[in-house]
Amino acid sequence: MNMYGSTGITAITMLSGIILSGAASSVLLQNTDDLSSNATQMLNDVIDEITTYLKLDDIIGKYYIENGTRCVERLVILVKQPIKTTLNISTITIKISNKEDVLLLGYSGYAQKYDANGVFENSVWNMTYYSFSLIILNDNDNSIQEHHIMNGDTVFVVIRLPIQFQLGNDDTLTLSILPEKGIMRSIVLETPSIHLSDIINFRDE
Repeated sequence: MNMYGSTGITAITMLSGIILSGAASSVLLQNTDDLSSNATQMLNDVIDEITTYLKLDDIIGKYYIENGTRCVERLVILVKQPIKTTLNISTITIKISNKEDVLLLGYSGYAQKYDANGVFENSVWNMTYYSFSLIILNDNDNSIQEHHIMNGDTVFVVIRLPIQFQLGNDDTLTLSILPEKGIMRSIVLETPSIHLSDIINFRDE
């Protein structure tokens, strides 16, 4: 083999090494970019979960007599935002389910401030059918009524249960709050076999 042939083989070997090295670097950079992208997505998901988190402090129901049967017909849920952030109420869905059916409730668009009539006789109930509404306890900038936005506010979520979901004695109902992003909150409500008061606090049961 002459000098030129040897040189050519050496050059090809060096070029192949450079190409392979470049390819490896490209894969490494691509993997690094993928890892960075995945980390960013995970961080965004965590932020979404934290900032859309709703704290459910109390769940209270009231019994009414419907067709001769005493059942829990109205529910109020005390909801707070542990972290002050902007949350569009219209993006929230509430799911209620029992052993027979499932129902999804959207925001009615109605919100009234708490008044002397109390929680279960507030006028907002007149606009709450197959949806959920709000009774406002704290909203300094009126963002809920004007823009359907919560930003660190405190409210009662009010739900009028359709007849097939009303709670009799020894009954159960699963209630889930589904934000557009972030953490889903689910609670199982259970009624006792005997409950004499018209008001029932499900946190105490």
